[in-house]
Amino acid sequence: MKVVIAGNGVSSITLVKELKKISDDADIEIFTDENRPFYWRPRLIEVLANEASIDEITPYDEKWYAAHNVKLHISDPVVKINSNEKEAISKSGLKVKYDAFVFANGCDPFILPIPGKDLKNVYTIRTYEDVVEVKKHYGASKKFVIIGGGILGIEVAAALNRAGEENVTIVEYFPYLLPRQLDKPGAAILKTYLEKRYHLKFLLGKATSELEGNENVEKVVFSDKSSVEADVVLFSAGVRPRISIARETGVEFERGIVVNDRLQTSVNDIYAIGDVAQHRKKLYGTVPPAVEQAKVLANVLSSHDKKYTGSIMSNMLKVAGVDMLSVGMVDPDSGDYTFVSRGDMNKGFYKKIVTEGNKFAGAITIGVKKANALKLKKLVDEGSPANSPLTKYVEF
Repeated sequence: MKVVIAGNGVSSITLVKELKKISDDADIEIFTDENRPFYWRPRLIEVLANEASIDEITPYDEKWYAAHNVKLHISDPVVKINSNEKEAISKSGLKVKYDAFVFANGCDPFILPIPGKDLKNVYTIRTYEDVVEVKKHYGASKKFVIIGGGILGIEVAAALNRAGEENVTIVEYFPYLLPRQLDKPGAAILKTYLEKRYHLKFLLGKATSELEGNENVEKVVFSDKSSVEADVVLFSAGVRPRISIARETGVEFERGIVVNDRLQTSVNDIYAIGDVAQHRKKLYGTVPPAVEQAKVLANVLSSHDKKYTGSIMSNMLKVAGVDMLSVGMVDPDSGDYTFVSRGDMNKGFYKKIVTEGNKFAGAITIGVKKANALKLKKLVDEGSPANSPLTKYVEF
């Protein structure tokens, strides 16, 4: 079987490894826009912080691909698919026939469509080359501003501080950090901890409306007419699946490329996995579901009766070195919910238990040992009855 894969991220490399386990004869070609073999993209944060090199986060060199009989085309992404001819065409003009074509080309960072977004020293962080460009400012730029206070934005800010940059500001549209994972008290404790440990600055409840500067960015302006000075701006405002080629091919798409339980798209012999795939209305955007989808697809392509029914999202997170759990209903504003919570602002600890009726319905922990947090997660996942006094669950 001839398999052509667009993209060389974790879903792609997992698919290759699983296919080779099932049949070493699988004929695979990978096309990527990057100029190097696979590396662990989440570990770019370590490179940004000067804690790892690109070699240390690159587990498979070009010799590995050759040894596994995989053709890797770097700096040469697929730009067109002739589905009737079952042919993929690359940027360089290379035409390759396929039995199965797989979209595993991930996402692009979202840049706010605002005036000034094209000024110099405005970046996103997706590739190693992005990190290299940002690191050129170390020691020279004095004011780093990150637009977006989600998990990635916080990780980037902390990495900049660990690299020696002391003037780092996070701008967040919502009035508190991580509104999908935390409640206001928990977010306040996390914010205080990050301010103390990394000396980060926060501007919350700010809608970015414009970047100002002559040639280089000099200022970030908000909708309330306030502003903050900036030498370097990094957008961390979410991602968008790469669906342009799929759209031109006639593949059904919504937010991502729509796939069924066999990871098939609406066009015969074309599949999608990883960040670009939308399964049962869900876009996952994290590593574990990408790996699970790749393993299922390897079996599907090998004619095994395997289905992907969705992934259970892990609620254990590590945000800038802080262990955090967020599971179930963490901040309900209606219904028969009650909660008990306790926090320590100085030590960066927080626990919250939410019940519905007499059952565990949600939990938040910050700075709590993983083993203890997982016990609470299990109570929520199983909807266990809350028979004993809840206060014992929030003791430190």
